[in-house]
Amino acid sequence: MKITTVFSLLAITLFTNLSSRLQAAEEPSTAMKLIKLMEFTKTAKAGASASFSPFLQQLKTKGLPEEGLKEMSEAAERFFSKTFDNPAIEVDIAKIYEENYTKEEMVELLKFYQTPAGKKSIEAMPKIMQESSKIGEKYAVQNQAAFQTEMQTIMAKYAPAPAPAPVK
Repeated sequence: MKITTVFSLLAITLFTNLSSRLQAAEEPSTAMKLIKLMEFTKTAKAGASASFSPFLQQLKTKGLPEEGLKEMSEAAERFFSKTFDNPAIEVDIAKIYEENYTKEEMVELLKFYQTPAGKKSIEAMPKIMQESSKIGEKYAVQNQAAFQTEMQTIMAKYAPAPAPAPVK
């Protein structure tokens, strides 16, 4: 075999190997595909905005004028965009999925989120979370006084002893 043929075969082998590695590196992970399909950024911003809405409502009842409410709402939207438009957050969220699901389970989730019911669940999630939060608050209020008393008792139990008064 000629040396040029050997070099040609070697070059083809190296190119093929490098090409397949580059394709694998560019292919998003299953978890990242899931994050993208679930429209994490859009859903997170909508959820954060929905969670911020009751706070704005409280400020309105306390007399903050419409202009102030509008400015606060716009500031919050900028904050949510800066937070959730950061590509690193999706990478970190994908890691959480990878830690809690197998690849096969994530493939099943991908299939589900492509169905009409899966798409609807993505769209409904911010509203469901907001309404669930309100219900949780309603029930938490019922137990709040007892919880505060219990926390105060525990804090008193472990509070440092007062320093002795200086001797005169």
